[in-house]
Formats: sequence, structure tokens, C-alpha cells
Amino acid sequence: MTAIWDDLPSPVEAAATAQHIRDRMRGLRFTPEQERTAIRPVVLPAETRTAVHDAMEGLVRLLHKICWSLTDDPRELVQRAGLLPYQVPLLGAGGTSHEIEFSASNARGDTVLRDGVPLFVECNFGVANGGPVTAHYLIAAYRDLFGMEPTRAGNEPAEPLEGWVRMYERICAEKGLKRSVVNVGTMRDSDIPDRWYYDAESEYLKNHGFESAFVEPEFFDSPKSGRPSFDIGLKNFLPEDWRKLGISWDGIARAHQSTLFMVPDSGLALSSKLVLAWLSEGSVPLTADERAFVDRHIPWTRLMRAGSTEHEGTEKNLIDLAVMRQRDFVLKPINSAGGKGVMVGRSSDPGEWKNRLQMASETRDHVLQEYVQADHMEMDYYNARTGRVERTGVSYILGPYAVDGICSGSTIRHVPLGKTEVVSFHRGACINMIY
Repeated sequence: MTAIWDDLPSPVEAAATAQHIRDRMRGLRFTPEQERTAIRPVVLPAETRTAVHDAMEGLVRLLHKICWSLTDDPRELVQRAGLLPYQVPLLGAGGTSHEIEFSASNARGDTVLRDGVPLFVECNFGVANGGPVTAHYLIAAYRDLFGMEPTRAGNEPAEPLEGWVRMYERICAEKGLKRSVVNVGTMRDSDIPDRWYYDAESEYLKNHGFESAFVEPEFFDSPKSGRPSFDIGLKNFLPEDWRKLGISWDGIARAHQSTLFMVPDSGLALSSKLVLAWLSEGSVPLTADERAFVDRHIPWTRLMRAGSTEHEGTEKNLIDLAVMRQRDFVLKPINSAGGKGVMVGRSSDPGEWKNRLQMASETRDHVLQEYVQADHMEMDYYNARTGRVERTGVSYILGPYAVDGICSGSTIRHVPLGKTEVVSFHRGACINMIY
């Protein structure tokens, strides 16, 4: 997958490349390491990239359809998906139709490739992640360095921010809204190292004809008549994180009456790994084509509970199966992000694995998922400490973005093989671009 990079650059060239990338990424978190920098994007074969994008769009349509076919009540949906009330305090603030219409408007699928086929180990709905901004500035860096532009399929957006602009233009035209977007977040979030993270999103929108600004949550506490008005809002936060910081969302809840916020809280229900378990075990109605899609693109996934389940064509006790075939499974909390609480069987102590399985079967708040052995991929790094260029195999997760149902570019998280089995930024993974 790195075939276009036949030769390694010289250390001098690599050092200059790494420095340029870091200069472009000023104030953004794209790698947890200061010494090692990925110096090239990952280039996928055209047919693989197309397969990833097509499957991502199909997954978003399927998740949205299935979840809202179960109920048209957002509160019932989040309850079925295993969410607790404190995780969705703004649920319904903009009305039920808002929850249904826009719950899937922004999505990133966590994807691995097996024999070139994309498999989705989870899918996250919302805008509270750094991928879109990171993608924008990595694209700029690679344009400067290599004259490369992301490959487009037809008229599809090259990056998430471009997808946002197209979606907001459509919404404003259809609903008669003002071209204005407020970006709501907080610098009290320890994951945000620099205000530039928020300002970059607003600057991009302003450069495309929108009024836009970043505001702290207290912006909405003042009377509406005394502050600027915005017709669209970006919820660049997770309510659960603000709860830990003691931040009130009462003002934002009131602002839903006049501002269309992306993404509504019901998007967290679509993100629940329990939804993948419903699809995998066939507990929700599927057409023949949908069943074929699930069999091809979603790994075997089950709610971790006591009792039996189907596996490889036969009924088996779920706990016994997970214990006997520990290397073949991953245990994941139903609703978590950033790899928190994920336990990979093949890298876990057997006693601890068995104990966690038992606990999870009692709390019923985890899924057991097939471990997917991904296709081999290599990455080129510059190591500032040693002054050397390193080409090494990596563990990776592709992150195709779907905005308004259309794939809008793809990031990738990767980490050198053997460093960690859970590929997340908080466990040492770089964020890079797919071309």
C-alpha cells in the first residue's frame, strides 16, 4: 500500500519534510510523539479506496434506517442503545424531527482491511473529534511537499470540511436559514491544546461565505437579544465530558429553539456498538441485500451476556467460547471512545480476560467482537532522536468520513506494529491521511 514510495528519502530530506508537517500542524494534535513523525500519506489502490467509501456510505444509510425503524421516539432509541440519561442531556432539545433527520449527518467509520475488503469495527456519529481539522492541514502539508491532492470519486468532497460546507449550503437553501455557523466548544477540555483547533474550522467556513465563530458554552447564557445569532451550531463536545468539567448546557438547550445543532444527541445512539451486535446477530429486520452487506462488512459481534449464541453455524455458550478462543476476540464497552476500556484477547492475561468477561456478562454493557487480522501496511517515519528514516509495519484503523451521507475523505490512525493492539491517539497512534 506504499508502493508509490519506492525509495526512502535521505535523512536530510526526511528531516525537512517532518519539520514542514509539524509547522503546518501547529497547535493541532496529530501525533502524541514529538520525536517520530509520519512523513508520507497512505496511498490505497483505487479499487480499495472506492470500496471503503462505498461501504461507508452504505453503512451510514443502514444504521440510520435500522435505528429509526425500531422507534420514532429518540428517548426509546437511546435507551435501547444502552445510553444513560446523563450522556444525552440535550436529547430532543431541537425536536424529534431534528433528532431523526440529522442524527447521521456526520459519521466516521473505524475500518480495517482484510483481503482488501473494508470491515467496520465501529462507527461514530458526531463532530466532536479532531479529524476534520487535522485532515485539512495534513492535506495542505502534502500539497506543499509533494504536489498531491486527495483522489476524488466523481463529485465527492475531498475532506470533511468541504463536506460540511456542501451540507450547510443545502440546509440553508432548503430551510431558508442564514449562512451562519457557531462552533461550540471549550478550552477547558484537556484534549484541546490550542484555540487554533476551533478557529481553524470557523476560518474555513468564513472563507466559503459563512459567518462563523468559536464560542464557549457561556455564550448562550446571555439573553438572545444581547448576542450575535447563528442559525446552525456545531456541537464540538460530548455532554459527558462537560459533565466532568462541571459545565452547564442549559443555555445551549434553550438555543436549540432557534439554532439547528449538529449532531443531535441521538447520534450517540447510532454510535453504540450494540447496534452492530443487532445487525451481526440478525435481531433486527434486514433485507437480503442488507444481510449480505452485514456479512461482508461487519465482524461477528454480540452483546456480552450469559447464555448461548450462534457462532460459525452452531450454538455455543458465549462465555465459554470467549474463554476457549481468547485470541479470536476483543471486548469493548458499548458506549466509549478513544479505545477506553477495550480489551484485546490475544494481548491479555487469561485470568484477567476471564474475569472481565464474567463482569461484562453481568453488567451487559460490553460487546464481544471478532478480532480482525488486518492486511499488512507499512509507513515511513522520520525519527528526530536518531536522525534516521524508518519504514515499518503498522497497526492501523482507517477513518472514512461521511457528511450528509456522502464520503468526504478519509483519515487513518496508525502505530508501529507491536506497540499497542488498540489503535487510538491516546495509546500512541499518529493521525494521517488516506489518498
